[in-house]
Amino acid sequence: MSAGSPLVFRPSFAQRAMAMLLFAGSWLVGVRALAQIMERLPVLRASLKVAEAAGEPTWSFWVAVTAAFGAVVAGSLLLLGTLLGVLMVEGSQVLVDDLGLSVEHNALPTPLARRLGAGRLLWKQVSRIERSGPFFVLRGGGEASTTLRKDPNLRFLMVEELERLVLMILERSPHIRHED
Repeated sequence: MSAGSPLVFRPSFAQRAMAMLLFAGSWLVGVRALAQIMERLPVLRASLKVAEAAGEPTWSFWVAVTAAFGAVVAGSLLLLGTLLGVLMVEGSQVLVDDLGLSVEHNALPTPLARRLGAGRLLWKQVSRIERSGPFFVLRGGGEASTTLRKDPNLRFLMVEELERLVLMILERSPHIRHED
């Protein structure tokens, strides 16, 4: 590898397509559920008025409406999670050069990308490589830093040629410990 050309590891087309399908499916299910609730709202409102006029308890109605809107909120949170996953898959790349490696999440705003694991580590700073949920995590701290900032933990979801990347990290990092 020459000094001016870093290796770039990106997600494959199939990985990006799967992330997009998950997002689109989540979006369609959420929109359909919200449309069904809005469609039935006039009927539910009429049922509520009839039950109130007859003097029957309406707590079951309110429980059902609250559960329906709770499901819409939960679905919205899941949709945001899949959107974040799509952006991380689409815009993530791992750059490897002679000095170290860096993870970039180009599709995310910089503060959010840093929080989700973007950054740079020198080979001598890499102390562990592990799996945490869906992420692959590279932990810093292999050698005492000369700066006061602590070493970042780099995270990425998936890349093409993952085995090659992991072998390269294990080979080049002098202070690495790995966990299965």
